[in-house]
Amino acid sequence: MTVLLLAGLLAACQQEPPPAASPPQAQNSYGATERAFVELAIATDEQALKLLEHAGRPELTANRNTELAELRKLLDAPYVNQHAGHDMPGMPTDAEIQLAATSPDALDQFVRTHLTESLEVVRSARTAITHPPTAEVVALMERHRTAELAGS
Repeated sequence: MTVLLLAGLLAACQQEPPPAASPPQAQNSYGATERAFVELAIATDEQALKLLEHAGRPELTANRNTELAELRKLLDAPYVNQHAGHDMPGMPTDAEIQLAATSPDALDQFVRTHLTESLEVVRSARTAITHPPTAEVVALMERHRTAELAGS
């Protein structure tokens, strides 16, 4: 019996211990959700600036530049545009930007689409973001989009 017990103990000692559970993201910390939102918002605002240069609404350009400055302050690592070439809600595509440059009707449509769709994204982020500085930028973006839509 002693031999069996000893063999069992030796076998157990040779097994690797289970991996330590990673601690849950602390409430109010900058985590994966915040980083994903910041990266998406930067990519969207950068594309929007290309569209808005044709819109003749300098307040929209100023707002995007303000947002970009605040968003970049939140990054915890170098920014890499993971969304280049994507067709995402609120993010003007290169084809839309090219068409908007030659068609006032398309420009108006794409600006309005950017504003309404990016407002939806921001409102969704508001419910998911717990990091206070990121939440402040989300609130800023929501105020911008709401005022911009009211002025269009």
